[in-house]
Amino acid sequence: MEFVLTVTNDGAEILDTNYWASEAAKRGFAFLTINAGTFRLLVPEKMAPEIAEWKTAREVVVSKGPWPAQGREEAIEIMFEDNSDSPYALHMGIQQLDRMPTPADRDRSGQPARWHFSVWTQRDGKVLELPGRYRLVKQIPWLKPF
Repeated sequence: MEFVLTVTNDGAEILDTNYWASEAAKRGFAFLTINAGTFRLLVPEKMAPEIAEWKTAREVVVSKGPWPAQGREEAIEIMFEDNSDSPYALHMGIQQLDRMPTPADRDRSGQPARWHFSVWTQRDGKVLELPGRYRLVKQIPWLKPF
């Protein structure tokens, strides 16, 4: 039987999800869900120690593009932009998100961020909120400032 991920929303807030009981969460895979102009990263317990580093970011840039090294036509990069030479980044296949934003949803250079980004854990709920940006790139990994 296939696991169907569910998320109950109140706008950008997550009221409930069965992600925490999923095999993906147990194996340490994050999941990205989108609602009300907000990327919400569901973080499994195994990844929770990484959140401290993410809190140094000023914004989060979500990039979509092909990931040739992994043989994927589509993937995403979640980069916690902290203005350093090596910002923390996650690279994920599109099976780790519930929907892909459209090309029209992307941010434009010189304009304020159009998105919000939040990080959620099972134990503490929402633990981080930052401005978010979305862009299309030539390939993943990209790791370039917006």
